[in-house]
Formats: sequence, structure tokens, C-alpha cells
Amino acid sequence: MNRSTLRPILALLTLAFAGALGIAQCQDQPAVNSPLIVKTIVPHMNSIAQPGRTSVAPVQGQEVLPPAFTQPPYILGPVVAPTTTAPEAEEHVTSDPNNFLNLLAMISDFSLNGGFNTSKWAFSKNGGTTWRQSFVPRQGGFPVTADSHVWQANSDPVVAIDKLGNAYLANLYLQADTQGNVTNDGYYVCVATLKSGPSFSKAGCHAVRTSLKPSTALEDKPWLAVDNSSSAFSGNVYAVWTHFTPTSDMIFLSRSTNHGVTWSKAIQINPASQNGAVQGSQVAVGPKGEVYVSYELFTGTGATGKHEIAKSTNGGVSFGAAVAQTPQFTNLTFCMDYRCNSFPALAVNPKTGFIYDVYTDQPGANSKTRFVRSKTAAGLTFTAPLIINDATAGQRLMPAVSSDLSGDVNISWFDSRHSPTNPDVLDIFATYTKDNGASFATNVQVNASHITASANDFLGDYSGIAFGNCTVIHCPHGVPAWASAGLNEGGRMNTSLLMVP
Repeated sequence: MNRSTLRPILALLTLAFAGALGIAQCQDQPAVNSPLIVKTIVPHMNSIAQPGRTSVAPVQGQEVLPPAFTQPPYILGPVVAPTTTAPEAEEHVTSDPNNFLNLLAMISDFSLNGGFNTSKWAFSKNGGTTWRQSFVPRQGGFPVTADSHVWQANSDPVVAIDKLGNAYLANLYLQADTQGNVTNDGYYVCVATLKSGPSFSKAGCHAVRTSLKPSTALEDKPWLAVDNSSSAFSGNVYAVWTHFTPTSDMIFLSRSTNHGVTWSKAIQINPASQNGAVQGSQVAVGPKGEVYVSYELFTGTGATGKHEIAKSTNGGVSFGAAVAQTPQFTNLTFCMDYRCNSFPALAVNPKTGFIYDVYTDQPGANSKTRFVRSKTAAGLTFTAPLIINDATAGQRLMPAVSSDLSGDVNISWFDSRHSPTNPDVLDIFATYTKDNGASFATNVQVNASHITASANDFLGDYSGIAFGNCTVIHCPHGVPAWASAGLNEGGRMNTSLLMVP
């Protein structure tokens, strides 16, 4: 395979929307004749902007007034860039449950091999003041895995740390042909001992699911969570993703009971009646070892959607039926120059067991950041969505959420309120709640300089925010991670320490 030919072609790859797929009717949804299927793999430089979608009327019955913004805003630490290469996009960050000062982050980096994604991780042992950075294990400059397969790119990074001191890097690994089509891919998780700083190697990068030769099936949009509870399932690792076939797609889960060395056979989370209309799954673990998987179900022709959630009480061996986590909402339509979505951002309160979902939708001219929580601890009925952006001007996208050991909930998102008519100029805003969503903090801008994007740009499909290992007031609570600009503008990973006053 001629890599010199592949590089410029692969650099133009982008999201593909599948054609019209007939979907069987499920119990609580109308039939979907032509869902918008979103593949998030291979977001390379010069990605083509997604096609416009026809606007639809706002979904009725979900508009809830904002909560009281009576809590004081975060105290902000300085903005720090953990990496020194560019351009970068699509980042995630987590903290050590045993020591909040240990932070692990990862981002898709496009500085190597003529524009291939090569994920870069960074580690801080002083709360984000300074970072050590490195690319994922490589051979000949390209990502390599424990099965000795050398891949052309890897993408969609997610990180986790368990309380036993293991650090995890989750990625898609990708291969393409000379026409720029993805021919096969794999979902791998690299594991290393945390100690004073992890050292990842090829031998530690094991397949959750993979195809080492051309295949008609592709894996996409991975997510990862570890069980840090005191339950019988403590130490388990859970991986979720979307499995695409030529005619459909579905949400899969696999689990590891030996810290990422081997993985169980994948099980399907969504009901078969939803196949072909699901994407954007996340997984989270509750304080009693409960496992939750949330995902978007596209409705109508894909211009609307809602989130569904399923729960396991036996360590991910099986799941109950998926139920509605949100009302039906209108997907985002403003982002013509870069990709955006209305996927869930999922977290579980490690102290109380309440479940949280944060997402953005666009019921009218301006999009909103919405927050739902379970009505009871570990329960699968949810409150009406609250609007948690305290300014109506501009657009919002790609939120992140985490909950810390004090029971507080930390939330951040991209926001164009300072540029209401131009969503190519963005900032990161953040808020928190200390009372389970009864009230929130005044939104605060985290970044020091505007985040700029341009036509045919790429910001990623999500951002991240780490939780604080905090049980008293006046201590660190959250660390958001974001891209400082679009790929065309040489964006890099940025972080900042947020403290609750």
C-alpha cells in the first residue's frame, strides 16, 4: 500500500451520512424512514463540513426555565497547554481517584505523517500545572498494537484511571485504501501502571474488537469507563461504541475483568428495533457497581432525536431494556463550518448515585445546554431538562460533565455568546451545581482567548472535564479540556483548574 498516495487522500476523509435505511418501529417511537446516521471516524484535516439539515419546529413540552444561578462562579486557574504539537482536536481528560493531582488527558494530533491522526496523551502529577506528553505506541511513525498490526491512524481518544493504579487509553485504529475509504478498523485500549507517570507500550494495547483485514463492518465513537466502586465488580473496565454494518448500526458493549488485557464478546445495548438510528454512546459506573449506557436515538429523518439509557446490575453481563432519558429534541443545525452533534454527556454521582446527562439542542434560532438527572438515586426516570446556559445569545455545543466525591457536578461546553451571529468564534463556559441541580453557579468563561474555526474545519465531536477528588469546600473540583482553535487554525489541547469558592 502506497502511504505517500494515501496521506493526502486520507486527510480529506470526513463524516459520511448513510443513505435512507428502513427502521422497524419500536415501542415508544414512530417509524424512522430515513435516519441521519453519523459516522465519527477519521476526522482528518480539512474535513468537509456536514450538509445542512432542514429546520423543524421546536419539539413541544420540553422547554423548562433555567434554574436559579445563585451559586458563585468557579475560581479559575491559569490556562495551560499540556502538549506542544499542532494541530490537534477532540480531547478527553480524567483524574486519579486516589490523588486528584494526577491527571491524564489525550487528544487527536495531526502533526505527523502528512496529516494522519495520531493520538497524543499527556500526564500531570501536580494538578495540571505541568505535563509530560507522548504519542501512543508507534512503529515506523505509525500507531501499533499488541497484535503487531501497524495502523495508518488512530482517533476518538478517551482516557480512564482506576483506583488500583491502572491508566487506560481508548482509541479507534484505522486503515484506508488508495481512494481514501476506510477499509477496516479496530477499537483498542492501551493500559499501563500509573505510578509516578504511565509508560504505555505496544504490548499493552489490546483489542476490544478489531478487523486486521478489509471488512464491511466498522467500529465507531468509542467510550470507556472503569468501576472504582467498592462493589463485587470493582476493577471492571467497560467499553462501548457504535458498530456499523453496510446497512445498519447498533450500540455494543464489551467488558474486561483483567484490567484491559482481554475483553468479552460484545453484547448489544439498544433494542433491535432501533438499529440503524443510534450513535454517540457513553458509559458510566455508579457507586454500587451499576453500569449505565446512554446514546442518541435519531427520530423522524434525523433532524430530531432523544437519549436512551440502559442499566446493568450484574457487572455488564446483561442489561435491562433501554428507556427514554430525555424528551425528543431538535438536533443542532447552526454548525455549517464544522461538525457538531447532540450526543449525551453522561456522569454518575459517586457519592449519591444520581445519574446526569448534559446535551445541547436547538429548538429555535439559538441552541441551549440542557441538564437532566435521575429523579432517584440509580433510578431510570428523569427530570425535565433544565437550561443551564445563563445567556440566550449565541450557540452552544459539545458539553462535558463529571461529578466528584463531594457530590458536586461539574459541566463545561463550547459557547458563542460573545459572537452571537458567528458560531465560528467560541469560548469555553462552565458551571456547577452543589445541590443536585436545584441551583447552578453563574456561568464563567474559562479560556483566555477566543476559539476560532473556519470553513471545512474540525473541532472534534466532544470535549472533556475531569472530576476533583474533593470532599471539602475551597478545593479543586474540575479540570476541563478543550481545543484552543479548529484544525485549520492550529488548535492545541488546553486545560484549566476550576475551584468552587
